[in-house]
Amino acid sequence: MQENSAAERWTQPSRRSVLKMSGVGLAAGTSGIAGCVGTLGGNSVDPVNEDSLTLWHAMGGGLGETLNKIGDEFESETGISIEMEFQDSYENVLTNFLGALDSGKVPDFAQIDSLFAQQVLDTGSVEPVENFLGSEFPIDDYLPNVTEFFAVDGTLQSLPFNNSNAIMYYNQSAFEAAGLDPDDPPATVEEVYNASQALVDAGVVDAGITWPNHVWFVEHWYSTAGQLMFDAKNGHDGEPTTLLTDNATAEGLYEWWRRMADEDLFINPGIEAWGEATSAFLNENAAMLLTSTAFVAGARSGAEDNGFAVDNAFYPTVGEDRVGPVIGGASFFVPADLPDDRREDVGAFLEYMSSPAVQKQWHKGTGYYPIRQAAVDELESEGWFEENPMFRTAMDQLTTAESSPATKRMLVGPARQCQQIVQNTSVDIFNGTVGVEEGLGEMKADVESQFE
Repeated sequence: MQENSAAERWTQPSRRSVLKMSGVGLAAGTSGIAGCVGTLGGNSVDPVNEDSLTLWHAMGGGLGETLNKIGDEFESETGISIEMEFQDSYENVLTNFLGALDSGKVPDFAQIDSLFAQQVLDTGSVEPVENFLGSEFPIDDYLPNVTEFFAVDGTLQSLPFNNSNAIMYYNQSAFEAAGLDPDDPPATVEEVYNASQALVDAGVVDAGITWPNHVWFVEHWYSTAGQLMFDAKNGHDGEPTTLLTDNATAEGLYEWWRRMADEDLFINPGIEAWGEATSAFLNENAAMLLTSTAFVAGARSGAEDNGFAVDNAFYPTVGEDRVGPVIGGASFFVPADLPDDRREDVGAFLEYMSSPAVQKQWHKGTGYYPIRQAAVDELESEGWFEENPMFRTAMDQLTTAESSPATKRMLVGPARQCQQIVQNTSVDIFNGTVGVEEGLGEMKADVESQFE
């Protein structure tokens, strides 16, 4: 299936009612958003660049190169100019975008980490991207596991683009050297513990596993167990009031994490230390790595450069039950009240970025999964996943998961504060500064103080 050029509108029938009935999504019904999501102020804002569309993004390195290439192709195919401006980090994109909304001098698009979605929606100064899409655009072709997070009352608020979940990468060569089956990776944290012991005892690696100390990984352990992390359905059914730590998932997770650290089976790369965790894995200090699906291409090339075989697998669960992962990554938000003469170009860019052709290109170049079913179908028919099974893992983990409130990422206003509390207290727990029960109690109380 080939998509029309971005300047053209879709001709196939729209089935938006499918999305309208698919669930609530972002912050529907919360007092922080009710009455202001999608509400336009009626006062036109000024673009930061009058002569070109502008996207503020956080894609560096190879990801940025791929994004810039797509932008160049968009300009070539449509004649519409687009400036891709790198802001260094998601936090910087958020800070700069919030400042721009206050000043009235705005980019046309801002790539916002899904963790900060509620904070942006709370401004009341963004317009649903669905308003910019053509009436015949097949919006229901987006993967439902993705759009259920980015929609409010069935209306798509931001355009999902670089979305992923966390998976486990593992060094098959190290597994084989330690007498483990390189084709049978651990499926639970207890199996990770056992494999780590065998790997370290065999002298193959320094430690069994590593991952960045980031709240996203804790969210995954909750969601794969089908356990809510916050009340009010993780913030999707009203304003949450507490962090849910009085449960077997939280207790089992932190007891395991503490044991892994006590026995030197876990490498702590640091808080939000993505690069350090990746380096520990590629340098064969740790045989397993938990990180984003966006690392697939990097894992393959890095393992080849360092002379070991690599594969990936589903995220390990705390218990035997497996529900599904939460999504991560980011989406494109559009400011409200852009000048009328830019709206058509804004819509053309949004449609182009979510076209099957571009989604396939983005997926192949990065490992982020395609967000359109048409793109997935084309990749299947082309034999892409059969030839590149490491790219299939994330898709299978996403599409085979059951949808539940637990699989929707947390949607809270003080997201950054909650993130830092979970991450900092996690260090206290696995370092032994506090006991598991005491640490979880402190984590819960500190988060509740943010909501108060």
